[in-house]
Amino acid sequence: MNGPVLDNRLAPAAIYEELARLFEKFGDEQYGEAITQREHMLQSAHMAEERGESDAIVVAALLHDVGHFFSPQTEELVSDGRPEQNFCHEVLGARFLESCFGPEVIVPIQLHVAVKRYLCSVEEGYYESLSEASKHSLVLQGGPMTPAQVEKFSAGKHSDAAIGLRYCDDHGKQVGIDIPGLEYYRELIIKMVNKDLRAA
Repeated sequence: MNGPVLDNRLAPAAIYEELARLFEKFGDEQYGEAITQREHMLQSAHMAEERGESDAIVVAALLHDVGHFFSPQTEELVSDGRPEQNFCHEVLGARFLESCFGPEVIVPIQLHVAVKRYLCSVEEGYYESLSEASKHSLVLQGGPMTPAQVEKFSAGKHSDAAIGLRYCDDHGKQVGIDIPGLEYYRELIIKMVNKDLRAA
């Protein structure tokens, strides 16, 4: 499944501007929760910062659902013919970003759906803490992991970082809270662009 790719020929500041353009174009769309996609992603980043997560996880939290911006154009249909917004949005988002950001940002984004499946298997009460929309998408995403899948996930290099991102994702769905806008993260995004691109 192919999708858009962020142009790594752009200067880091222009990469931020391209992301800002996407937030402006698609950020006010709904995705099954009580808040917009923009609000959710900004809340997730704010939660990551409040928790003292690394700069990479703050940026990953900010961008983790960028794949939803492209899903209406690129994703397959479920059997009843409706567009399924949750189908591999983590793959679309990671592919879009991976030419411009390092694995410390990209891999947690790739894994943030798998983490939900993992935590549903290993953490008592986690499933009950999910929103109804997240419970619904869990079914479409494969349900809780099997013991073999849990073992494989636990051994992954970025599993702990992905769990941190997932916590921010799950708690970034509050209505009516006051948080910084995207511009607040401009310099951090530029900082986290691949070092090779920053030197260009």
